[in-house]
Amino acid sequence: MRNGNNFSRVRGGFTTFCGLLLVPAALAVLLAACSSQRIVPGSAEVILDGKYDIAFPYGGDRKALQSLLESIRLLNSSVYYEMFTFPVEDQIKKKDIRPELFKGNRYPKSIYNDFAVGTATIIYYKENRIAVLTCAHVVDFADTLFTYYEIGRTVDENVVATVAIKKRQSNYVTDFPQGDQFEILALDRSLDIVVLGKKIFGEMDKTVRVFRYPLGRARELDWGALVYVVGFPSGKKMITSGIVSSPNRNQNHDFLLDALFNRGFSGGIVLAIRDGLPNFELVGMVNAVAADSEIFLVPRDASDFSELNFNIPYTGDIYARPRKKINYGISYGISIESIEKFLKDNRDKFESAGYQIEGFFRTATF
Repeated sequence: MRNGNNFSRVRGGFTTFCGLLLVPAALAVLLAACSSQRIVPGSAEVILDGKYDIAFPYGGDRKALQSLLESIRLLNSSVYYEMFTFPVEDQIKKKDIRPELFKGNRYPKSIYNDFAVGTATIIYYKENRIAVLTCAHVVDFADTLFTYYEIGRTVDENVVATVAIKKRQSNYVTDFPQGDQFEILALDRSLDIVVLGKKIFGEMDKTVRVFRYPLGRARELDWGALVYVVGFPSGKKMITSGIVSSPNRNQNHDFLLDALFNRGFSGGIVLAIRDGLPNFELVGMVNAVAADSEIFLVPRDASDFSELNFNIPYTGDIYARPRKKINYGISYGISIESIEKFLKDNRDKFESAGYQIEGFFRTATF
């Protein structure tokens, strides 16, 4: 093949290039020097280009994933409310709600609870203080809840039917010594990020592993980048994979995934691979799934079907209830850039609680 004065020709197992006779080994060195991409010998053509991989890696060290899994835990958040019921004839408005209104057992009181589950990642353990990262909506319960009678044209004019006041909340990290009563250190609803923490008393009887892999850059994700997602869908620790779509979908560098998403996956970490295993990098966490809202007609107590006879028409009260229908395969990712910004913006809160921001995502030995 000619190109000006430069040409190459194969001759008896050897190659001439620009008039020079090269043995195969020397040719390989020359070609490697002319290319910015390298292929790992013995692997399935893993290209070392400094970018996130877009194909499944081959080989690797199983211990790398095992170590990573020990820093991912299931998070249960439960909240308990006192609920007071007002008769419609009392015409209680929202502005009338005051502490003295609940004294003297004037209005019936009941107790009920709500809960949420998610995935938490251990990002700090130092000087007997531990912190975990997850999504804000997993632990963000309203302090007060109102329901209204259908009177008036606007919500402000409606008469209050019930008011529920939050009395206690418990954030529990499972499979973890002293895993209860994690407190909210900092929370951002718009970013859907929260860090929980607590002080550990005494010696730990189990090893605590902080997430130790490098923090990546979600802004460097491309269409088709392969990622791993680790979390607790339906309460079961799982690893799944996904393909990135719509990278840099907003100014925060958030992205979409085709990974399946179930309840409990919120807060699950998203790991990209740069130039083959075990080069994991944290590029974000998943927080939501695409869903459609549907309205269903249900009996008064839809939680207990044992008393219903499905062979005869139902004649009791019917209520409309909203329900989300998940569109599987469209999951939302929060970028690591947003997480890092959140940590920096809340430095004062962390330090006032005894946490050193430089210690987040740093492995400590105890």
